[in-house]
Amino acid sequence: MDFNLSDEQRMLQENARRFMEKDYAFSRRQAIATSGGFEPQVWREFAEMGWLAAGIPEAFGGVGFGAVETAILAEEMGRGLLLEPYLHGCLLPAAVLRHCADEAQQAELLPAIGSGEILLAVACSEPESRGDVAWVTTTAQRRGDGYILNGHKSAVVCAAQSDRLLVVARTAGEPASIEGLSLFVLERDTPGMSLETVRLLDGTPAADLRLDNAVVPADALLGREGHAYVGLQRATDELIVHQCSEIVGGMEDVLALCADYLKTRKQFGVPIGSFQALQHRMADMAIETMQARASLHRGLAMLAGEAPVHERSAQISGCKAQVMRSAKFVTAQGIQLHGGYGLTEEFRVGHHYRRLVLSNAWWGGLEYHLARYARSIQGLVAAA
Repeated sequence: MDFNLSDEQRMLQENARRFMEKDYAFSRRQAIATSGGFEPQVWREFAEMGWLAAGIPEAFGGVGFGAVETAILAEEMGRGLLLEPYLHGCLLPAAVLRHCADEAQQAELLPAIGSGEILLAVACSEPESRGDVAWVTTTAQRRGDGYILNGHKSAVVCAAQSDRLLVVARTAGEPASIEGLSLFVLERDTPGMSLETVRLLDGTPAADLRLDNAVVPADALLGREGHAYVGLQRATDELIVHQCSEIVGGMEDVLALCADYLKTRKQFGVPIGSFQALQHRMADMAIETMQARASLHRGLAMLAGEAPVHERSAQISGCKAQVMRSAKFVTAQGIQLHGGYGLTEEFRVGHHYRRLVLSNAWWGGLEYHLARYARSIQGLVAAA
């Protein structure tokens, strides 16, 4: 793949950066975090600029961007510490629909996502799943002309703010089996469904979803019954790569924040940026950021390739493991370079660290993805 940006991609990057710097300044973000973590006006602005339609094919009213263009948007949003769920409430549900739904269902839901008419939350993760897409204990039993759902989904981002929820449930098989996974579209007022709202570490709104004999009609089924795994894994792989892009954007911002701070903070009458030890630390942070970006490029290349699903997912796990490893170093060093100030609400660098902690928890942490990648390497060695 050629990762030199085209003129159109550079223009997209500049527009996104300008919006995040001017229209989503840190003061506005703090106000949004205080008021609930989701601002509908911001979502409408994204719709007007076409960003909500970025990952939607043109046939369904979208812009038809590829993974590189959506990664550019995610990176700038990570740089600007966006609270609104662009990854979880836009790119992920659009990917799930593209890979799992039939054409009629896509025609109904994808244009509504792109226009901002509806907000979809994806309820996939469970308390014990730890990033494993196949680990689903929530059940869906056929009953007459519908289904009965029972189970528990954890930390569903913007579930309380959404209009509908895409819920992963098991219609057959045991937990961790890739067979028998199905997707359902649930209305917010579905009988038997309840939400326990929470505020995550960085202010992102989320909720635990409980299903207690929740009754849904047969047409709530998305795609084919029991065949959702491959599409879900593809959508999750895309989300992880875009999550890596968001993290790299945050790392770039931490570097810029530290460079400015070292130029203005003085000790012994001189800027602390003149101290060689701190210059070496900044150099190490820059190297780790470049390594994370290289891993992001590798993940994007895997999405563009034709590798089998398990190989692609394992390679993307390796990318997330490296990005998380580098980002932990960079954000921790950023806080240390800011001294005690770095942990306060007034300094952006601490917010990047909080966001990173959440990113590590979403869709599998560093240890999970590193172990998954290691097993893939071991398998290749054994086969050789």
